[in-house]
Amino acid sequence: MSTTETSYMPMSTTTSKKSFVVTWLLALLLGGLGIDRFYLGKIGTGVLKLLTFGGFGIWTLVDLIITLTGNQKDKNGQPLAGYQENKKIAWIVTAVVWILNVVVSMIMLFSGVLAIGSAIENSPSLSQSGGGTVQEAPAPADSEAPAADTSVPKEYQSALTQANSYAKMSLSKAGIFDQLTSEYGGKFTPEAAQYAVDNVDADFNANALKSAQVFQDDMAMSPDSIRDQLTSEYGSKFTAEEADYAIQNLK
Repeated sequence: MSTTETSYMPMSTTTSKKSFVVTWLLALLLGGLGIDRFYLGKIGTGVLKLLTFGGFGIWTLVDLIITLTGNQKDKNGQPLAGYQENKKIAWIVTAVVWILNVVVSMIMLFSGVLAIGSAIENSPSLSQSGGGTVQEAPAPADSEAPAADTSVPKEYQSALTQANSYAKMSLSKAGIFDQLTSEYGGKFTPEAAQYAVDNVDADFNANALKSAQVFQDDMAMSPDSIRDQLTSEYGSKFTAEEADYAIQNLK
């Protein structure tokens, strides 16, 4: 047979039908909502990522880096289409977006400091009276202290209500506290948040086990890696005892 008659069998491809560009843009812009994982068909981890606000930002960042390095796969474990052709521009655009976010955050922080300073300066309680002295608060009518109010403050009750909702999302006690006090979450005072986590109705051993099961089934993590993720201050923040319970009861 001549070389001109030689036929070549087409190579089978294992590349996913899911686009790298689409996955990257979703991870960059909507990663905190888990939309990138929904797109890849990973519904279970997509829901968990949505309910935990992108794993408090950590999971969002991890998924974005995994996508940018070409290690993100679809639900069938196949690599995404178009990675080699678009990886360079994806890295450049991501870097630009991060830099802009840092600049905008610094501007907002500076503006906030100025606003607080202006509010303090213009506060009536700190303004001077006509005699040039600072006004003092009036003395109490009598020296006897008022009876303590034994009712739970409304803010504490609201914090507890939110804490019970977060507990159903398989969060740890520390994770619930962070979410309650976060400026992107409940914005409760530390005192209200502490009351809430001290009184929340939750089985944190069970929550740790649920999270561990997701890490094992959907992210193929080893027991040691799962334990590190469960106890990490940048991860789930479960106690060592709760993490041990989870590892011992993985199926």
